[in-house]
Amino acid sequence: MAVSPPLFSRVPGALFGPLAGGHASLYWTLLATFYHHEFEREPFFLIRSVVLDTAEELVRESPLWSERRDELLALAEEVGESAEPAIDEGALLRATARRLVARLEAAGWFHFEYRSAVGDVLNFYPYAARILEALVRVARDEQPLFQGYAHSIASLLRPEVFAARPGVSLSEARRHTLDMVRELKILDRNIYSSTQRLLDTVGTASGVLEEGLDHYRHAVLANYHRLKTVDNLYKWRGEILRRLDDIEADTRARDAAVRWYAEQLGLDAAAAGAAVAADLRLLRMQFETLPQLIDDIDARNARFSGVALRKLMYLLRQDTRTEGQLQRIVDALSRDQAPDLVFDVYRCELLADGFLYAPARRRPRPEPQPLARRPADTGDLRRDIAPRLRRPFSRSRVEAFVEGLLGARATARLAEAAPENDTDYVRLIYTVAYGLDGRSPYRFEAERTPSAERLERRGIYGFPRGFLGHRRKT
Repeated sequence: MAVSPPLFSRVPGALFGPLAGGHASLYWTLLATFYHHEFEREPFFLIRSVVLDTAEELVRESPLWSERRDELLALAEEVGESAEPAIDEGALLRATARRLVARLEAAGWFHFEYRSAVGDVLNFYPYAARILEALVRVARDEQPLFQGYAHSIASLLRPEVFAARPGVSLSEARRHTLDMVRELKILDRNIYSSTQRLLDTVGTASGVLEEGLDHYRHAVLANYHRLKTVDNLYKWRGEILRRLDDIEADTRARDAAVRWYAEQLGLDAAAAGAAVAADLRLLRMQFETLPQLIDDIDARNARFSGVALRKLMYLLRQDTRTEGQLQRIVDALSRDQAPDLVFDVYRCELLADGFLYAPARRRPRPEPQPLARRPADTGDLRRDIAPRLRRPFSRSRVEAFVEGLLGARATARLAEAAPENDTDYVRLIYTVAYGLDGRSPYRFEAERTPSAERLERRGIYGFPRGFLGHRRKT
C-alpha cells in the first residue's frame, strides 16, 4: 500500500477552493447546514427549492451580506453567469444564494439528481459526505470516548466473536486501534498546545484560569480523567495482548481471515496472508508501546499543572515579591519588550566590612554504613514468632476449644464460654459461625425463646442463648 495515496484521483482538485477564499465562512455555513439536513435529521429529500430557500436565509443572516455585498454580487463571474441588473433586495439575495450553491456544486461537493416523484434532489458525493463528517466533528470540538475504542477492540477479539468472522473482526480491530492511538496522540498534542498558550500568550490571572478551567477542561481534562479512571486502557491491554497470542496460534482462524482479506481486497492468497500478518503485528506493536504514550501524556499533564500554578502565583504576586519582580524583568527581556539594562554584580562579602552573610558550604556526604546483624538463636526466634504467624481463630483452634469445653458431655451451654475480654468475644463469634456452617464436628443450636430473651449478657458483651453439641454422624 502506498504511503501517500493519490487523493486527487478520487477528489476534485477544486473541492477545497470555496473553503479557502474570503467567503469561506459562508460556504462552510451552507455545507454544514445541508449536511445536517441530509444526515442528522429524520429522512427526507432535500429538493432544490428547499436548498435555495435555505441558502437565501443563511446569506441574509450572514455578516458578509451587509459588510461585503459587492463581493458576493460579483460571484456571477466566478460561476460563469452574466451579472443581472439590480431589481430589488429579494431578487439580488436569491440570485446570490443560487450562485453560492452553484459554485459548491461545481467544486464537487454535491450534485442534484432528478427524481420523477419530487424533482431535483441534493446528493452529497461519497467522499464529500465523509470529509464533511470529519469537518463537522472538528468544528464541534467533539472529544472521543477512549472506553469505546478499547471495549470495541476487546469485544472484536473475543474467541466467540472472532471465530464467527475472523476477517471482519481483525480489520475492524485494526481500524479502532489506529483511531484510539490517533486520539491519544491528539490528547498529547492538546496538552502541549495548552501549555504553550500559557507560556506565550496568557498574561493575566483571569487568562490562566480561563485556559485551565474552560479550554483545558473541555479539550483535555475530561478525556484525561476518563483515561486514568473508567477508561483506563491498562485493564484492556493485557486481555487484548493475550487474545493476539491465541489468534496467532489458531491456524484455522487465521486461514479464515486470509480468505476474507483476499475476497474483500482482491488479493491473492500470499498477499492476503501478508496483510493479515501485518495487521496482527500492527495491533501488537501499538498495544505494547501504549505505556510509553500514556507516560508522555502523564508528564505533559503534570507540566501543564505546574506551569499554570507558577504562572498564576507569579501574576498574583509579581508586585509584592522580589522573585516576581525579577521574573517580570526576565520575561520582558526575553520578548524584547524592555530596554537594554546593565547589571553590575558583586560578591556579597565585598558590600561592607561587617557584612553578616556567610556563604553556603558544601557538607560532606555521609558514607554508607552496613547494618550490624545481631546473632540470634533460631530456635528461640522461631518459638517467639510462630504463635504470631498462626491465625488465632482458625477453624482447627476453635474446634479444639469446643472439644475441651464439651469434654465427655453431649452438650454444653454457650454461656459457659462467656467472654471476659475482646479476644474471648471474637473467638465466641467464630465458635457460633463454625457451628452453623455444617463443616465442623460440633453444632450450635439456638434456644427457642421470645425475641426479647434471645441474648445473654456478660458485662458489656452480648451473645445468643443456645447449646453446643457434637454433630451426629450420618
